[in-house]
Amino acid sequence: MRKALIILLFFLAAGCSAEVRERDAVVGKIIESFDGEPVVPRSANRLFIQQPSNSTGVEGLGPRLLYRLRGNISLDGRLGVDDEEAGSDLRLEIRISKYIIEKMKYDEIGRPVEKRVWMTADVRLLDLRKNREIFSEEDIQSFRTFSDLVQPIETETQAADFVLDDMAKRITSKTVTGWYTDRMTIIEKRKP
Repeated sequence: MRKALIILLFFLAAGCSAEVRERDAVVGKIIESFDGEPVVPRSANRLFIQQPSNSTGVEGLGPRLLYRLRGNISLDGRLGVDDEEAGSDLRLEIRISKYIIEKMKYDEIGRPVEKRVWMTADVRLLDLRKNREIFSEEDIQSFRTFSDLVQPIETETQAADFVLDDMAKRITSKTVTGWYTDRMTIIEKRKP
């Protein structure tokens, strides 16, 4: 009986040590993947922002977003914005995927008294020196609820400008820090 118990304990210990080694190997691989480098590599100084593509059919969104984005990144000061890709360390690609005006509430005669401008964009940052993708984020969104009939009155153009400003700030945060959660609304943070 003692011999059987000793043999059983030996096999259990061997199995546990193999499992621990496998787990340690996985943990080691994960830790090695973190090189301590921020999202934007320390050696990167220049960013080229490609003209945003626009698959919404709404004219003028790309240039308006690019203008705001260039200003925000320049103000941040971490990266200089290049006009040409040739001398750049990084390239930022943006595709505006949705631009929707939704009617949210109606009055008693059926007029839309509350609307929402909703825009989404897919963003990709590339390290041109190492020829690798730093991140790719789909469906970064920005929205604004407004009314052009009920106080406080806001036109669709004003709401669209707010959405473009907010989208540019979100993309700037994502590009420089890797996150834009600081720009999210309470509703977005609660979303599962």
